[in-house]
Amino acid sequence: MDLVKEEMCIEKGFKRDNGTDYYNHCIDVANNLISFGIKDEDVICAALLHDIIEDVEGYREITIAKMFNPNVARLVMLVTKKSNVDYKEPANLIAYLSEISSDMNASAIKTSDRMHNMMTLEEKTFEARYRKAMETKTYYLPFFKECRYKYPRYENLFYSAKSQIEPLIFHIESFYKEIERQRKEIECLKKQK
Repeated sequence: MDLVKEEMCIEKGFKRDNGTDYYNHCIDVANNLISFGIKDEDVICAALLHDIIEDVEGYREITIAKMFNPNVARLVMLVTKKSNVDYKEPANLIAYLSEISSDMNASAIKTSDRMHNMMTLEEKTFEARYRKAMETKTYYLPFFKECRYKYPRYENLFYSAKSQIEPLIFHIESFYKEIERQRKEIECLKKQK
């Protein structure tokens, strides 16, 4: 945890949209796994490190393997998005989640990560919240469902992700539809003048 706190802090330019140190996100992802009874040290360690290769220069799989162990490095690599891939392309995001779903522990880490990201959207712009909600609805909810049946050991985590996130998506979608309705109404009123 010290490594993450040292590397992913405000002083080094890593902060969440709410102004807190970025490392709090990593700690919350790991704590969520612990709250679901996941106590495997490699999994918790990988959860703490899940964004380090993606976000902090100088960290690679070999670095993590030497500092921790090859299994931690493998898990971190499974959940790390590659810098040369456009994950806004549906095929790329599907392939990414498919690769993660091949491993029970990586699936748990990614699920906890998405849960925390969805629960902390309040500081994002509405457009960013809507995009994240639609991405989650389209790709992550099916991912949670697949993992729930594939990995019964962590069934409660995957089910909880779905049941906590679905109401958020519904709320964001409803709000978006209302905004669109009001925009159209304003446009109609402008045309009448």
